[in-house]
Amino acid sequence: MKQNIGATEYYTSVGDAATAEMARLKRHIAAVSWARLVVALAAIAGVWLLWGDVQPVTIMLVASAAVFLALVKLHDRLFGRMSMQKAMKQVAVDDLHRTGLELDGLDGGDEYIDTRHAYSYDLDLFGRRSVFALLNATATPGGRDRLARNLIDTGRVTADIESRQKAVAELSAMHDFRTRLQALGIVARGNDDKAAEDAEPPQAKLRAWQRIAIHLFPTAMVVLIVLAVAGMEVAVYIETVALLSLLSAAAGAKQVGRIHADVEKVVSSISVYHNLLAEIEQHRFSSPLMQQLQQRLGSNGEKSSVITGKLSKLLANLDQRYNWLSYVLLNILLQWDYRQVRNVEKWLNRYSPKLAEWRDVLACTDELCALATFAFCCRCDVLPSIDRQNDGIVIEARNLGHPLIPGDRCVCNDVRTMTAGNFMVVTGANMAGKSTYLRTVGVNYLLALIGAPVRAAEMKIGIASLFTGLRTTDSLGDGESYFFAELRRLQSIVQRAEAGERLLVILDEILKGTNSADKQKGSLALVGKLVKMNVAGIIATHDLVLGTLADRFPGRVFNRCFEAEIDGDTLHFDYKLHDGVARNLNAYFLMQHMGIV
Repeated sequence: MKQNIGATEYYTSVGDAATAEMARLKRHIAAVSWARLVVALAAIAGVWLLWGDVQPVTIMLVASAAVFLALVKLHDRLFGRMSMQKAMKQVAVDDLHRTGLELDGLDGGDEYIDTRHAYSYDLDLFGRRSVFALLNATATPGGRDRLARNLIDTGRVTADIESRQKAVAELSAMHDFRTRLQALGIVARGNDDKAAEDAEPPQAKLRAWQRIAIHLFPTAMVVLIVLAVAGMEVAVYIETVALLSLLSAAAGAKQVGRIHADVEKVVSSISVYHNLLAEIEQHRFSSPLMQQLQQRLGSNGEKSSVITGKLSKLLANLDQRYNWLSYVLLNILLQWDYRQVRNVEKWLNRYSPKLAEWRDVLACTDELCALATFAFCCRCDVLPSIDRQNDGIVIEARNLGHPLIPGDRCVCNDVRTMTAGNFMVVTGANMAGKSTYLRTVGVNYLLALIGAPVRAAEMKIGIASLFTGLRTTDSLGDGESYFFAELRRLQSIVQRAEAGERLLVILDEILKGTNSADKQKGSLALVGKLVKMNVAGIIATHDLVLGTLADRFPGRVFNRCFEAEIDGDTLHFDYKLHDGVARNLNAYFLMQHMGIV
């Protein structure tokens, strides 16, 4: 895999453009902030200078309030654009790190680590510098969770591999679409989490007197202002209504604050993504899966983007209560807090049944976009062909490489055609590449099962359950030794195979916890049993006796090896897979050169 100049140039340009736009927006935000202050001070000075002259004061206050409100909305729009540009900058930085395989600072999904899972712990799917850190360019908590769960339970998506492949291929060319999705996710992330997405829509109900106040105080204020403009002496009444209106709003401030927080926690993700939903609705997708997702958006002829755009405005309106000057003016004139809560309540009553479906569409799109970003960043653009026959190929590949190894250090190897009943025994010296090869096969097979591209020149797979035994751990808490833990994993393989499940088994140095003779006997017996079942497997071992299995099961078991060449005082590895059983071992050689013996 060569360095991906295309991705590097693209994300560098995205970051540079975001930096320039942030500088411009910062100047505009400062100018609007000063303008708001000037309008507020001018209104205060005008009231002080013209106090007692009701008509000019009233006209000036109304005009000042209108200008101030317009400036508030402009200020909010500029801040929204600034947040988006900061997010675009962050996306560019993160995806440049993915392109360069610099994964230390990226989310590794630590909470999904499970040492007893069938393969995830062995294959370093989660944690620092993990496969998940490389793949997880998701924008939403739902998309992130869907990606992780598909990786650890491929049965969720294996029926749709081909349709997912087509969607990923289409999305991998839509760089701006994917980048915008990631940025919108960063903007929303401060208010949202997976627990909030799963929560039930909140209740946003006002008390009866609050509903009356919405109409009573604004109507009284309008009438009094009209009378004042007409020249009548109503100043004291305006002051009284203004005070009562403000006290009314203050009486329900805590209640409105709780409703605001509950609503924002649960539905803010939908409101933030209305621009993305609009793009999904308007884009002409060619892949069937993306077309199906697109068709699930909307409600009774209304576009979901328009509906969620309304919610976004309602939440922005509620945010005005955090500015004390806006709070005072808007609640005196309009009973603003109660009015916005009432509008949110109407929205929830009408559209909350659709929230779960829209979130699902976003999560599906998000996860597919993450796989497409992986394809773009890492130039993994080979989509394996799928053999759906139960007795067909389990796996075959040409020039297979591990996606976490940089291109200048990655040595690619083949996987010969394997069907159920085929076993590959891989022998070789220490550090020659056996374990890396096993993980390379496992990771790419897993990517293929979820419809993702793989790092290979060519690959074909059949549908089977993946099971590995590469890094068995003991459990002091459960009183379980290393050896018993390994036996439990082997038992699980046999039980699943006996139940008729089709398996791809990848094992590294099995039965390490017992003596050599016992290990040989057990290993030979295990492979002899599995080779007669619906299982294909790869076993790496230092025990050259396992090479005799090819003689016992000709045409079903075959030997491959990684060699170490010792030339005088030099040890050389080519990390290439060769036919046959390994000839050269290196443990004693290394111990001598390190002064151990």
